[in-house]
Amino acid sequence: MSRANPFLEFVPNRTEAIMRWLRRSLWLERRALEVTATRPTPEHRAFESIQTERRSRVKVGDVWGKLYDQRWFHLEIPPAAKGRQWTLEWRDQGEATLYVDGLPHYGFDPAHRYVALPQGTREVWIEGYCCQSCIWHPDATGLSPYGSLFGGGFIQYRDDVVWDCLQELGVLFDLMMTLRSQQDPKPTPHLNGVGLQPRVNDATPIYRKLLRLLNGACSTYEREGTTALREALIAAREELKNARPILKGALTGHAHIDLVWIWPERMGEAKAVHTFATMNRLMSMYPEFRFAYSQPASYRAVERRAPQLAASVKKHIARGVWQPTGGLDVESDTLLPCGEALARSFMLGQAEFARLRGKGGASRLVWLPDVFGYSVCLPQLMRLTGIDWFFTTKLTWSSINRFPYSSFVWRGNDGSEVVAHLTQNVGYTNYTHISEISANARGHSQSHLHPEFLHPTGHGDGGGGPTEEHIERVRRLSALCDLPELEWDHPEAFFSRLEPLRDQLPVHQGECYLEYHRGVYTTHGDFKAVFRGAERALQIREAVAAATGEVPDLVGPWRRLVFTQFHDFIPGSSIAEVYAEGNAELGTLIKTQMQAVCERLAAAGAGRASSRSGEKQKSTTAQLFNPLALPWRGWIDGRWYEIAPLSSVPVTEGVVPSERRQVTASVAKSGTAKLRSDRVQARLTSDGRLAELVIDGRPVAFSAAAAGAVIYLDNPANFEAWDIDRDALDLGEPVTTPVTVTVEADSPHAAAILVRRKLGEASELVLRYEVRAGEPLLRITAEVDWHETCKLLKLHFPTEYKGRFVRFGAPYGSVLRGQQPGEPITEAQWEVPGSRWATVSLDGEREGLALITEAKYGFSASDGELTVSLLRSASITAAETNPYMHAAPPSLSRYQPPSPFSDQGHHTISLALTSYSSATPQEQHPAALADTLFTLPVAYRGAPASAGLRGVEDAPTLIPAWAMPVEKGAWVLRLHEVGGARGTARLALAEGWRARPATLDGQAQEPPLEEGLIAYSPYKIISVRIERG
Repeated sequence: MSRANPFLEFVPNRTEAIMRWLRRSLWLERRALEVTATRPTPEHRAFESIQTERRSRVKVGDVWGKLYDQRWFHLEIPPAAKGRQWTLEWRDQGEATLYVDGLPHYGFDPAHRYVALPQGTREVWIEGYCCQSCIWHPDATGLSPYGSLFGGGFIQYRDDVVWDCLQELGVLFDLMMTLRSQQDPKPTPHLNGVGLQPRVNDATPIYRKLLRLLNGACSTYEREGTTALREALIAAREELKNARPILKGALTGHAHIDLVWIWPERMGEAKAVHTFATMNRLMSMYPEFRFAYSQPASYRAVERRAPQLAASVKKHIARGVWQPTGGLDVESDTLLPCGEALARSFMLGQAEFARLRGKGGASRLVWLPDVFGYSVCLPQLMRLTGIDWFFTTKLTWSSINRFPYSSFVWRGNDGSEVVAHLTQNVGYTNYTHISEISANARGHSQSHLHPEFLHPTGHGDGGGGPTEEHIERVRRLSALCDLPELEWDHPEAFFSRLEPLRDQLPVHQGECYLEYHRGVYTTHGDFKAVFRGAERALQIREAVAAATGEVPDLVGPWRRLVFTQFHDFIPGSSIAEVYAEGNAELGTLIKTQMQAVCERLAAAGAGRASSRSGEKQKSTTAQLFNPLALPWRGWIDGRWYEIAPLSSVPVTEGVVPSERRQVTASVAKSGTAKLRSDRVQARLTSDGRLAELVIDGRPVAFSAAAAGAVIYLDNPANFEAWDIDRDALDLGEPVTTPVTVTVEADSPHAAAILVRRKLGEASELVLRYEVRAGEPLLRITAEVDWHETCKLLKLHFPTEYKGRFVRFGAPYGSVLRGQQPGEPITEAQWEVPGSRWATVSLDGEREGLALITEAKYGFSASDGELTVSLLRSASITAAETNPYMHAAPPSLSRYQPPSPFSDQGHHTISLALTSYSSATPQEQHPAALADTLFTLPVAYRGAPASAGLRGVEDAPTLIPAWAMPVEKGAWVLRLHEVGGARGTARLALAEGWRARPATLDGQAQEPPLEEGLIAYSPYKIISVRIERG
């Protein structure tokens, strides 16, 4: 026997060669199948409906379909040899779902190409889609510009011994390459077959040992073949096992499905069927496998499109191997919806999770791996809906300040606490590579307290989920060398082990701001405006129901609105087709709800007894109904109205102003202009900016002329629809084009001045400044005809209010952020979200400026200067100018957008300015004005309506936000504290009404409110049930 080979440096190349040889021998007797198919159609048709449809033969190299088209393929399977099992291989650029015996069996995509067919299978159908899942897989090519490129269907036998060898050798090869990268001097990351090989003279003992074991196994293969190789590899792996690993990785099968993104909703539903079918099969093969999925919207889609598959999933849930969890109906954006819309996603979601889980009850976990920031009110909404735990990965995308913890207690600004876990160094699409597992282990900052981390595993974004290889690798990787022990488990089981340690965990209080994707607060502003209109329509619909004793079934409309809160929908990061469909659907929702409002108000007056005859007659009195839980004051058709919350007044009660002029507008020859009302004075410079603003006799402390438009070059380095890079702020140019200043309105109660100018290369901006008698604010309306590309438009308001913090509206409550330069955390917040209002002030908030918007969410504040982002003309996702176009080639789209850039065309943007103080009366607080300024009373003919609320008193920062009907004659008043104050408010009710504390969904709690008194504390969301009795 010769001496052992002293040159261990050759082992990596030798091992790689053995792997190549094994792959060549894995598949036996491969043969092509004849494939026939139906015609591609944009409609997604059920399996049962296409059985008799004419089919034509499909050849390798054919291309088919437009984007998201469906096509049904048919294959006949010859009998398998006795004791053997065919494996079907499907090659097509588009994803597909295999049907066996008429049921979804498996999902094909770049990561899932092969599936063993059940014994006796003689024919299969394949539901193909001109769309691709697993787009991050190295074999993902996207689609050709001519359609999905068909590569054929094949059957073959798998050599199971070779398969086992490849799994064993693949794991040891991955370990070898990992250890190799850690040696000194550090070798090149890839093997080189030519030239000097990296020496192992100064290598770690474990690396040398692994090389020796691999070399011996390779020799065994060459001498004795695959069976002996398998045994040698198993022995080598066992020799490298760590008997006492110090960490544990809890792996959960995961398939993140973007309900919309580079595909519309119908394709997101198909991806759910595709993914669920694969997971269903894996569970029949691997008893240790565990899978979790959130989003009840996907479960409903599978129930509708593939009910028998949904029934199988239900059985897995009952067995405890599949866990529905997540809390929300969809993985929602948490920054842009109003507080009530976000709360409804929780309420709808938890009802669905309770249905799906049966005896398991509702979800205890919020699962949000991929959203673009985490609202400060999230922990409170979680606790209000029975949720204790929170998981995400996206904070690892922050680009400047690393989030300091992996396991922690997240405390909202109201004091609500949840136990949170964050994967550090990895995301939510993991493939059981040693590098990923090691990175997650290293990033687990609290491993000294809780030696366990959560590791979502599987292909995501377009679904797909784990593969057989993933599960096989986990079996072999656990506790290998210095790797953690690995075990499949459910997310909630992981958190149940973390929960007892909560008192030892670090605490993070406040929002979790993502230092990335700052453009999503503004992108596709047209859709954000329609979304806000739909929120308002449902708010009005429920207010009318509360005031008229109705409890309409609004689950359907709410689900549709909540669906558009999905984290790639409302942020503006999806393809153009998503917004074309979304704008149309929400437009219809608004129209439908407002029609129902008018019908209900009119019907509520029918059947009232006449005071004269006692006979029932329909009232035809013209009324105005205030749909807000706040008092409404303002002008309608030249009359001044003051309408109590959720109540109506006859139109005739409006006050007609006297002939004495209360407002004036004028333009001087020099071009300067003035507006004056009984409460506001404003002066404009000759170039149309705001030089002076005085409200109730108190000047706003501008440091320079305000309301100046600035256009920024907006070319993000990576994600056009998502990002506003810091460099963009250095590339802004104030708009200084010539202006035309005119008086636009001049009536006894309102006056306005128009400032018109060219904007950028091909656009126009008209700013309309308006004052109205009785209003302590300046309205600003921006009419923008926008035709710029890769530009950002902001309005700037420089002030002397340079206190340490700026206050921004949150969905519920508000959030303080720094504005003084210097601190890295503050500097990283060059664009931030605000729920339609923001204030800058001096320390103590006794004096400042408030900016209110109807439907704008992107702000910035630095050193006293407050800005609001009006529009972005970002490259639309997957448009001709976008790097995602390979996944969704524009040439294949049935929908051709007017422009590859967002928000082209006309926009009307409504804003307002007012003075701000923490002591501002409730109806003048910016959180209240964000509703009252942009929600007009509803005109109708009928009887008076009232929900019994007269007001909320003695609490200037406790803002009534919503009225939610729960039972006939009972409704819930939702309030939220917005100023960080505590106190006792008094609820004023009409005679015959009573109030009790309530849960978020309206269940009454004890004891009743004594004398209508409500104790409130900073940022609390409060629910009060109001009912007759």
